[in-house]
Amino acid sequence: MNRWMSMSCLVMGCLILLTGCWDSKEVQSINFITAIGIDYQDNQYIAYAQLIDFSSIAKQEGPTSREGSQIWIGQGKGSTLSMAMNNLYETAQQQTLWTHVKAIVLSKNALNGRLEDIFNTLLHSGQLRYTPWIYATEQNIPEVLSASALLNQSAQTIELFEPMRLYKQHSGFEPIRLHQLLDGLREPAAVVLLPSVTNKNQTWYNGDEAPSLIRMDGFYVISNGKSQGKVAGADADGTRYVNYDHVYQYPLYVHGSDGKTPDLTLMLHNPKTRMKVRKRGDGVTFDLITSVKSTIIEDHGTFRSPRVMEQEAGKQIEAQIRNTFEKNKSRKIDSFGLVEHLYRHNLALWKEEVYQRTNPLERLKLGKVEVHIDILNASTYKYSK
Repeated sequence: MNRWMSMSCLVMGCLILLTGCWDSKEVQSINFITAIGIDYQDNQYIAYAQLIDFSSIAKQEGPTSREGSQIWIGQGKGSTLSMAMNNLYETAQQQTLWTHVKAIVLSKNALNGRLEDIFNTLLHSGQLRYTPWIYATEQNIPEVLSASALLNQSAQTIELFEPMRLYKQHSGFEPIRLHQLLDGLREPAAVVLLPSVTNKNQTWYNGDEAPSLIRMDGFYVISNGKSQGKVAGADADGTRYVNYDHVYQYPLYVHGSDGKTPDLTLMLHNPKTRMKVRKRGDGVTFDLITSVKSTIIEDHGTFRSPRVMEQEAGKQIEAQIRNTFEKNKSRKIDSFGLVEHLYRHNLALWKEEVYQRTNPLERLKLGKVEVHIDILNASTYKYSK
């Protein structure tokens, strides 16, 4: 009797242990979405989902092959975003999970009054985290999500998924995560600089072919849940000194008399700007004091001393700040976040001069702009008198 009891207990114990594995699935039996794109056209949401063949990311000695790095893009449509996402499931063949999303790409159309609706839907699922990198684009979203990687590396290594590695080397346009955008959407006067991406490549070639590669080409200024517009090229230069959280390093080409060939190249580090607000009869004036550390990268001997270098570089940065402010103000774009600064530091003045105005920048002006540059490695060079 004891023998049969022992055997029964052993069998029951084995069965209990096995029950925990019956519902498990292999990784290759699940669709893990790695990036999503959202567009809005003709009163319909279009949801794009990127799938990457995870067998191409397995540990191996060398880079993966192009065949092994195949990317699939799914597309679903619906009058609501949840309908568009559910449309993706109909032909997904396997269970689809959103827990591994590392990047979100929004179309230009999706930025205009659709952001709150989009993120209410995405976050209610409980699967999407608050940490994916987020971007906007003017390009075709499937083409952006299908961008290549250099040297046949895994698609998971491209800038879309790991932007900080490149940003620390070249601080062009600052990447942000989803929670940073959401924080800005909830504040009545907050400004968020949402980086813009493109898949256009004219720099790197594979033989005669220029593959599609991700690069940042500007940013959209988001305030009150809507886009004020895109800022790119030289129009974005001044914002880098005033309203970026952190600039690791960015080149400044200081031009001499001809204005064409740079006489000096500085690498700028960690610019900081303080704002002072002055009430004037015709509006509000902002005085800016910008401090920048820098190192000399290239010097053609035009400037006689470090002091002259710092003065000339300071003049150029001041000009960039003023040009950026004036151009963006004419487009009703507050890339410096002046309205937000007023809201946080002088609420009474914000209510008097900005609140409920059609153009919040109308009565805001730029006053003094002081730029202080400190060249850290000037002592290692010799200058003629």
